[in-house]
Amino acid sequence: MLVRRDAPPESLIVTGARVLDPVQGVDAQIDVRIDDGVIAQLGTSLEQNGHRVVEGTGLVLAPAFVDPHVHLRVPGREDEETIGSGTAAAAAGGYCAILAMPNTDPVVDSAAVLGALFEDARREAEIPVGFLAAITKGQAGGELTEMAELADAGAVAFSDDGRPVTAPGLMRRALQYGSVTGLKLALHCEEPTLSRGGHVHEGPVSAELGFGGYPSIAESVMVERDLSLAAYEERPLHLLHLSARESVAALRAARECGVEATAEVTPHHLCLTDEAVRTLDSNLKMNPPLRSREDRAALIDALRDGTISAIATDHAPHARHEKEVPFEAAPFGVTGLETAFSALYTH
Repeated sequence: MLVRRDAPPESLIVTGARVLDPVQGVDAQIDVRIDDGVIAQLGTSLEQNGHRVVEGTGLVLAPAFVDPHVHLRVPGREDEETIGSGTAAAAAGGYCAILAMPNTDPVVDSAAVLGALFEDARREAEIPVGFLAAITKGQAGGELTEMAELADAGAVAFSDDGRPVTAPGLMRRALQYGSVTGLKLALHCEEPTLSRGGHVHEGPVSAELGFGGYPSIAESVMVERDLSLAAYEERPLHLLHLSARESVAALRAARECGVEATAEVTPHHLCLTDEAVRTLDSNLKMNPPLRSREDRAALIDALRDGTISAIATDHAPHARHEKEVPFEAAPFGVTGLETAFSALYTH
């Protein structure tokens, strides 16, 4: 279920923009007229009908995007982001809908917390927003949530994003229980005993800077485990923010064997490598970390050939004072809703 605040549809004309619509085969500098929120006409010298005119010269006009992976920090950290501010940022970045992750305080692991979020969204959301619910209670990895109840309450999927479901038996039960709801599990794939103490990708850059390394195998080994469980249970799943070429290889092999698996990649993993970390800018600290040039190339190839089917921002805001600290002391997370398209279009 996706909800937003009530707002009247707009009537306007966008002039002079480069209009892109791959599905319809449109790539031209033309005008677009919108009547009461519905695209009515494409062409030149369109009748204005009293509509508001937006000058689009030098801009790109395309079908709006959907972001399946956003952190709105509500409830609990409204100083970092709210539903209102997060959806406004998404609208500014060209998104028509977003899905919010459940790693909040309290965690979205009950129908009561989920219901309160829907109430807030109906008052504040500038665009439609949906909410994932947690796989485990408190995202503690010990006991499954009441998935059927959460699905009935409007959850769009289940995730413990920010943390992996480390116990294989519990992950298998989650796949089984989730099948009752018809909703997917969206998985943060990380083996914490391999990533613990890591701040950046394990490699020459981490060694030269003296930072603890977060090896790519910490991701790929869990990707392989979860794909194996999904194959055994014949259940679909979605892999969050892939960053490593080994993970891409495992996903491609599983899909070729008939596993119903999808995956996403972030703009920062498509545009940057761990070489950027040499600046010591704490805004470049995220989980999973920026990886090597070879990893970036594998992600781009996988996106182009359809192995990875979505770009997701993993928009994860923090308070300014939390990020303005030495790199190793800073929390993981980077924003991206307002900059994702421009970064990808440019780089």
